Amino acid sequence: MPRWDLWLRRFYLWTLTFTAPAAALAWQLGGVGQALGVVWGALIGLVNLQLLGRAVFRIVQEPADQLRAASQRRFAPLAALVRWPLTALATVAVLWYMPGQPEGLAAGVSIALLGFVTAGLQAAAEAERQPPRPDEDEDEPLDHRYG
Repeated sequence: MPRWDLWLRRFYLWTLTFTAPAAALAWQLGGVGQALGVVWGALIGLVNLQLLGRAVFRIVQEPADQLRAASQRRFAPLAALVRWPLTALATVAVLWYMPGQPEGLAAGVSIALLGFVTAGLQAAAEAERQPPRPDEDEDEPLDHRYG
């Protein structure tokens, strides 16, 4: 399993790599509003997928007793409840108050998803090349390992 900070850096890098030429192309073909839509859509998608990725990494990497303790914090359920409405409000703000175009916004969110998937594929390919750590015994069932 790759480290969170390395995967996050790759996610940011790939999203930026895909967003820059897409925004330039949108600017040439559709104007400033289209380019701003791409950039803001990529930013909204980046933040949303970064929060999702952090939650997944935490679930996969932490032992079950630490996950139970983390789920009892007051902030975790609140963050999960607020994430979707904040994403919707950010989308409305971009479309209503800024000159962003809906097509550009959708393209930007798709670009962030493409960066997310590309970073995951790159991390998975690297994880296959690395030998397993000595503390990981593949014959031992997961139930005995964490609980």
